[in-house]
Amino acid sequence: MKEKQRETGNDSMQALQSLAKLMPLLNSQCALSDMLETINRVLGASLAWVSVNDDEGVQRVVCAGGVACHAFEVTDFLASTLLQRHNRAWRVVYWKENIGRALFPPQHPGYSQLQSGVLCKLASRDLRCSGYFFLAFDERRHSLPVLKNMVVILVERLKDYFEEIIVREKTAHEMQRVVAQYKTLFERAPVLMNAFDKHNRCVLWNAECEKVFGWSMAEIIAHADPLVLFYPDPEERRRVQESVHRTPLKDMYEWHPVRKDGVQLTILWSNILLPDGSVLNIGLDITERKKAEQQLAVKATTDDLTGCFNRSAILQQLKSALAASSRHDANSHFCVLMFDLDYFKQINDEWGHQTGDAALIHFCDLIREVSPENAALGRVGGEEFLLLLAQSDGDAATRLCIRLRDALRTKPLLVGDTKLELAFSAGVVEVCRGQRDTSALLTRADKALYDAKRTGRGKTVVVSDYL
Repeated sequence: MKEKQRETGNDSMQALQSLAKLMPLLNSQCALSDMLETINRVLGASLAWVSVNDDEGVQRVVCAGGVACHAFEVTDFLASTLLQRHNRAWRVVYWKENIGRALFPPQHPGYSQLQSGVLCKLASRDLRCSGYFFLAFDERRHSLPVLKNMVVILVERLKDYFEEIIVREKTAHEMQRVVAQYKTLFERAPVLMNAFDKHNRCVLWNAECEKVFGWSMAEIIAHADPLVLFYPDPEERRRVQESVHRTPLKDMYEWHPVRKDGVQLTILWSNILLPDGSVLNIGLDITERKKAEQQLAVKATTDDLTGCFNRSAILQQLKSALAASSRHDANSHFCVLMFDLDYFKQINDEWGHQTGDAALIHFCDLIREVSPENAALGRVGGEEFLLLLAQSDGDAATRLCIRLRDALRTKPLLVGDTKLELAFSAGVVEVCRGQRDTSALLTRADKALYDAKRTGRGKTVVVSDYL
């Protein structure tokens, strides 16, 4: 009996010494796995694990030691142990021998290796987390009551640490998840995102930037002044730099950088000033949208058959020319030519409407061929066309009609093997006295055209806008 008491006393003293050595090594700043490794090393254990349920009911199992142990083995062991002690109050339970058999299947090395073990409940003071702490040893520990008490003391010290560590690791995990999400968003978002430092070095360049512009981040960084790649014009480049570094533009503004293959893009850019003073550039590539808008604008003002202005568009051109016209400024004077393709109904009746359409197209092509670049041509009716000649008078309009008739003779419309020579009549109005009434001007041009047709067709009649 005395010998047993002496051994128990020695074990208690050894336990106290182990605890005294262990306690200073434990702190909440280390990882939970590192803390368990420290406990194993000081106490001579081969396996330590903690199973904790946080305040959201999520179970976390952390194992450490020379014996490999997986979370599912811990879960099965706890379920079996708790089932056996279903109606018994307990805080600590220990096994004198063969704990490995309770924890592992027969094929596991720990099945026969582990002998003594201790399982202790743990709960934080505010119950934010609860769970179990477990230690196992290779050899049989005869003084298990001492070990049991030591584990209780250890758990009292550790439970708040466990809670703090678990909360910290959970927060870190959540932060990693958020960072990963934002990194994925940055890389995969169909939005241009990049940043340049104050020395114009590229520090951010997402996948959409590489896709749209054609340059990789490595190529951007390798260039002495990356903005030159996108904005070759020095003045435009200066404006871009000012918009980013001096007065970041919060609203979306349209810029026209150049792609790697030399194609000019249309990009809407906005600059976001970050807390550290750097600027994140966010852009949308609207190049295709701009092209579509331009195509729609052209379609809205273009005659589908001939490609010249439609009626509303040419009348708007005429209205603008009248608004700019002044009787005192010779440079603002212009001529209005009203063309009508002669015998067009006969062409349709004899050759068909498809040939009639070809005649209209051929006629417009030759008008454009003999007209100056600043002339505006529009279709105002079936076979009637309006031509605006800037800085011209009746003589210039007459000469243009002569050239057009010559072109129709030398370049007749080919209908199969037949050459079809087209003819036209024209009414010309000189606008040089500050005329403002569009309807009156069109009436006078139409009357001049009627006079040309009435007196035998194939003629040009010129009138002035005298009042």
